[in-house]
Amino acid sequence: MISLDQVILLEEKVENAVAKIVQLNAENAALRRKCAELTNALSAKTEQFSSFQTDQGKIEEGILKALERLNAVENAVHTATAAVQASVQKQPQMPVQQADKTTEQASVQNHSEQKNTENNSIQEELAQHSFDTATPVQAQQPEQENSVKNEESSETPETIQPSFDIF
Repeated sequence: MISLDQVILLEEKVENAVAKIVQLNAENAALRRKCAELTNALSAKTEQFSSFQTDQGKIEEGILKALERLNAVENAVHTATAAVQASVQKQPQMPVQQADKTTEQASVQNHSEQKNTENNSIQEELAQHSFDTATPVQAQQPEQENSVKNEESSETPETIQPSFDIF
């Protein structure tokens, strides 16, 4: 006959088995969700990879076309250079005086460009200190003169009145 202790022991084992089944079902569901997530990520990465492959093919084709164009330009330059050299060899050499004049003209043009650049920077500086903005501008003096004046005068830098540049 079955005793009460055996029934209680059997009931405990059944309860443990049911708890273990519930735990395993929850774990199984979590693993299935993780598997679905990884499958989705894999398919997204596969699509991205195939997109990269097609893009890479297009990039390679573009680079090859650019290289072909560069080769064509290089060949045209070589052809033009050869033609110029052939025409130079047929023409008499430029006299030395004419070559000196060309060099001198280039030097004069370079000097005038430098002057234009200097004039532009002066105009920009003057535009920054216009009368409309009334920006105070202190006279710029070499450092030695400033130090001599500061030693000679009893005025401190705070009491020196700034002048206004009206140009």
